[in-house]
Amino acid sequence: MTASAEIPTPASVRTAASVPAADLCRILTMAALLDPAGGLVRVGATMRKLIGPARSFAEAFEELRPARAGQAGDLPAGGRIFLRLRSRPNFTLRGDVLRLPDGAMLLNLGFGIGLADAVREFALTDRDFAAAELAMEMLFLHEGNGAMLAELSRSNLRLEEARQAAEVEAFTDPLTGVRNRRGAQVALDRAARLAFPVDDGPGVPFAAVQLDLDLFKDINDRHGHAAGDDMLRATALKLRNITRAGDTVARMGGDEFLLILPGLVEPDRLLCLGRRIVERIEQPVMLEGCACRISASLGVAVSTGYGAADLERMLDDADRALYAAKAAGRGRVMLADAVCGGQRRDAARVDGRAGAG
Repeated sequence: MTASAEIPTPASVRTAASVPAADLCRILTMAALLDPAGGLVRVGATMRKLIGPARSFAEAFEELRPARAGQAGDLPAGGRIFLRLRSRPNFTLRGDVLRLPDGAMLLNLGFGIGLADAVREFALTDRDFAAAELAMEMLFLHEGNGAMLAELSRSNLRLEEARQAAEVEAFTDPLTGVRNRRGAQVALDRAARLAFPVDDGPGVPFAAVQLDLDLFKDINDRHGHAAGDDMLRATALKLRNITRAGDTVARMGGDEFLLILPGLVEPDRLLCLGRRIVERIEQPVMLEGCACRISASLGVAVSTGYGAADLERMLDDADRALYAAKAAGRGRVMLADAVCGGQRRDAARVDGRAGAG
């Protein structure tokens, strides 16, 4: 233990107590011995860290309770005392004062609930406290609590990462890496909430695109299901590359896909995007050394023609437009209002060609 800071002891304060005052301050690291005039005679090592070069009670402390004049001579003969550090007014010390037979006084103080803050502020360690002092137990509890909270935080982080991973897995098609049917429903519900806000404010409309591959059965029949899986993966990658980051690409099963496009509802832009998608899908894919080709038909419905309760009808209309595009020759894009009422639009041909049936 570090030796206590010493100030020469006047003869008037040589206590007749069985334990010398110097030893008390050495054992009680938060103690201070005052002469009858309030001068600091001996100070525990930790207390000296707190009060710095102060040489008197008045320089070191401001008395809070009991409310007195603030001089050592006014302190009670015994009992509880609450002091504020003059060098750190935000720290309050509490403890006991003992008046000795020769008029000197012994203060034994502690931090109370401010212990953890004091440890940080004054860079205190276990060496700054007596081994049997209650503050040591509080320090150990504080360190244990900190370690427990840190581990709890790490556990929560791992749980959150696991939850997110499980959620991604639950909503992801394992073959293609795009969303599955459940993931598509989540994205569709979110798009609907944005398109039809409950406060009747301006929403963000969206388009739903039903997409079905043309000639995909031929790939499976000629090259096998492994080649068909490769074609599906290649198609999903093409769709992800041609759509925006905020769009949703989902595989609904087999060779059927659904696109959810927030904020994209203009017919001309949708037809243009649909043509680009068909063109991209029609680009050949090398399977088992062969350049294999497929095409796609698309049906498009826009949320502006529906209400919050009409999502199922919206998807049905997009599906009807899809089959109308197939019936018109495949490799086409059809808007739902061309099939389900409203202004009729011709199916969009790609390079003036229709895919073979």
